Amino acid sequence: MKKSDIQDLTLTSVFAAIILVMTFVPQIGYITIGTVALTLIHIPVLIGVFLLPKKYSLILGLFFGLGSLIRAATTPTGPLDPAFVNPLVSVLPRLLFVLAAIYIIKLFKVFDEKVKNSNIYIFAIVTLITSLGIYYAGQAIVDFSGWNRTWVTILFLLINVGFITGYYAFIKKDDNRRILVPSTLILATVIHTIVVLTALVIFERALVTTLIPSDQLFGLIVTIAVSNGLVEAILAAFIGTPILFALEQVREKN
Repeated sequence: MKKSDIQDLTLTSVFAAIILVMTFVPQIGYITIGTVALTLIHIPVLIGVFLLPKKYSLILGLFFGLGSLIRAATTPTGPLDPAFVNPLVSVLPRLLFVLAAIYIIKLFKVFDEKVKNSNIYIFAIVTLITSLGIYYAGQAIVDFSGWNRTWVTILFLLINVGFITGYYAFIKKDDNRRILVPSTLILATVIHTIVVLTALVIFERALVTTLIPSDQLFGLIVTIAVSNGLVEAILAAFIGTPILFALEQVREKN
């Protein structure tokens, strides 16, 4: 076995252990604040996708999915947890998420090489997707809560300005990696939220409709996708990016 293969296998084992710890230790990988539940386990998976070959990245996605399945079967904490005992809801979406992240990285690299001022276009794409998510999150919250639309719109506009300002401040240095990495983390996280919710509705619709009326199902799914998904995406960018850069520096030294 080559030295690089041993390093990849070792790193895969470390990330797999981190994923399992985050899965089964409360309030680390799945953070619950009131009625809001945030998933952070996808962050080490995405860092692994950047550092590891495709086959090892898929292993991390498998650990993510199997951990979610076992946790739902042994220590359910929410009304939808029984749905995640189904591997089509817990495992399959996590494998698809890893594949999507792999091809997003490849696409951005090609885009960066072939297109002049590619960082501007990537910044525009991520900002557009995030801005739309923030806008529809605000509208969905108004529809479900009955809060004043004007004040909610202003609040979410300020959140959007804060995100764009922070995003720009982070990537403004003359280093395309500083835009490729957080942009990939954001888009891949959004895709993760979408594929999991889609699998939930397709494969466990009967369970979902016992908890949520059919006429409200689409609106609630959109609300979760653009609120939880957006927060998870921003956290992935701001937590995952510096960790990835640090690990890459250590790897280069070795």
